[in-house]
Amino acid sequence: MKLRLLPLVLALASLAAAQTPVEITAEPHHHLLLENGQVRVFALTLRPQEQAMVNHEHNFLLVSLTDGELVIWAEGSSSLPNFRIYKGETQFSFAGRAIGMRNDRTTEYQGVVVEFLNPKVTSLQYDYESGGWEYNSTGINPPADPHARFVQKLELGAASAADVQLMAGDSYPPPEKPSAELLIPVSEIELALDQRPQIHKLAGEAAWIPVGRKSELANRTNQPARFIMVTLFAAP
Repeated sequence: MKLRLLPLVLALASLAAAQTPVEITAEPHHHLLLENGQVRVFALTLRPQEQAMVNHEHNFLLVSLTDGELVIWAEGSSSLPNFRIYKGETQFSFAGRAIGMRNDRTTEYQGVVVEFLNPKVTSLQYDYESGGWEYNSTGINPPADPHARFVQKLELGAASAADVQLMAGDSYPPPEKPSAELLIPVSEIELALDQRPQIHKLAGEAAWIPVGRKSELANRTNQPARFIMVTLFAAP
């Protein structure tokens, strides 16, 4: 009887170990792409049936680069909730309880995780009309027409995120006030900026744009260019 139970015991022990939360830099499905004094940016890849359980020390943004279906749960809760994920979908989450994600589909899931080192990047905003603090939206609404130009924004206190698609000849303006920017391509992009070399990136290849951009980012190709632009406002 004991021998028959051993495989089950080992399987349960393996599952429990797989669900043990770890710091994001130690989680093998996350790979550091970029780090500075404002953000840490990670590529996330989950092959079919793979999962990750991460302790997030900072508020973070998840940008999906592929369509998919993920099981997402907080530590201590059921690992059953299943969510349909769409390419370009962008969601903000708070630091705190560890978050688990599992890919139950037969296709690979790819995303980008942006951790904000400034705790003032948050969806908790002061509402001057009500005179209290309220939680704003934590996600960017899907575009009304995915085949046209669009800019969909999410305000996050000391930062903002925008889901942008530029058609041929379209451009994206510089920030209204001094800000650094993090550009996360959702599709392959080639954007012109001043007289500098063009920004040519594949999906998921994050690019840091320092404070000081004063000209527009222009799509000089004949293909749509879709990207998430995270704007980090300089301290007053």
